[in-house]
Amino acid sequence: MRNLRRVRLAAASVVAAGVLIGVPVLVARHGDGGSPARAAAVPLAAPDATSGRGSLEAVIAAAQARLRTRPDDADTLAALGTAYVEQARSTGDPAYYPRAEEALTRALAHAPQGSAAYAPALVGMAALANARHDFGAARGFADRAAQAAPYNAAVYGTLGDALTQLGAAHEATAAIQRMLDLRPSVASFTRASYDLELRGATDDARTALERALEIAATPDETAYCRRYLGELARRAGDPGGALAHFDAGLAAAPGNPALRAGRAAALAALGRRDEALTEYAAATAALPLPQFLVEYGELLDAAGRPDAARAQFDLVAASFRLLEANGASDDLARAQFEADHGDPAEALRRAQAEWGRRQAVFVADALAWALHRNGRDAEALTYAERAVAGGWHDPLPLGHLRDIKAALAASGSGGAA
Repeated sequence: MRNLRRVRLAAASVVAAGVLIGVPVLVARHGDGGSPARAAAVPLAAPDATSGRGSLEAVIAAAQARLRTRPDDADTLAALGTAYVEQARSTGDPAYYPRAEEALTRALAHAPQGSAAYAPALVGMAALANARHDFGAARGFADRAAQAAPYNAAVYGTLGDALTQLGAAHEATAAIQRMLDLRPSVASFTRASYDLELRGATDDARTALERALEIAATPDETAYCRRYLGELARRAGDPGGALAHFDAGLAAAPGNPALRAGRAAALAALGRRDEALTEYAAATAALPLPQFLVEYGELLDAAGRPDAARAQFDLVAASFRLLEANGASDDLARAQFEADHGDPAEALRRAQAEWGRRQAVFVADALAWALHRNGRDAEALTYAERAVAGGWHDPLPLGHLRDIKAALAASGSGGAA
């Protein structure tokens, strides 16, 4: 065991060094390219490997049982609130957010500063704010948690997530570096990969995910690593390699809907459309996340089934309403969706609102595309170029830039492709 620990720390130091190479940092993992029609893709959440739905249910049940006899136990309230946040992510059900907020608010009320539950409650509040896309609030909670518990690695995970989404690139890298230094784990390695990929260091990003896979201790952690290795291969234009990762993940966690959705996208890219449609149907039935619904709808549309495609897009619109009903909003994802499958004017309004809150590269891309969809290509070009200026290699913003340049060239306004 001692030798294994030494190997893990050595691997961590290699990846951590890569995080500090000095390449300009870009930000959050965006939607995936490769869908058959123009991708409106909703961004993936920041990687954060978990122990799986079954164990979450056990944690929640145990916490609820304990609170029946000790309703003011701050430690248990913090654990329950954090589990609710993760349950919302793993199920796609935002109805868990109000429950999480209630438990975490009570935890803070009963956890004096310096108590064992104080920092975990703040970390839970930061995770909840990140999930609700209130990244400024998430940063505030995470900063308070860092002051209270500077050696708690989880603090820097939530802080790094918030900073990435806010576009504070160098600060995000520093937070992820601190997390790696404190605890080289699946969660910290996957975040390191996330950071490296989005500043153009794709090979290093893959290495970080491979390190995470080496130390994965549960089937769910293995599946999680395989999912992001598959997504990385997809974005690199290797659908065959992506499919192999998704299949390996499903061998560890049979039926995992996120892996099935990834597998569907890889099959579609390989021209195996009927198999892809079957996989998407199963994935979206189990986990109807907007990203998967959009990809499924676009494939249905490409297959000549516009009515079935529209049904998926209607579910996406309903999911945004449900999110807002539970105290969350996502103007970025809504802008991306409206630009290609709804109202371009609404897309522009949402994208401009998000840009007013955070000037991150993926927001620049969404604003560029919304401007393009409203016929304002000269303005769009500035934002599209800003989105990829630091080395972001995702095919979606690169495709947007190419299309905007082509539109300008066709109109005689310059911007040759």
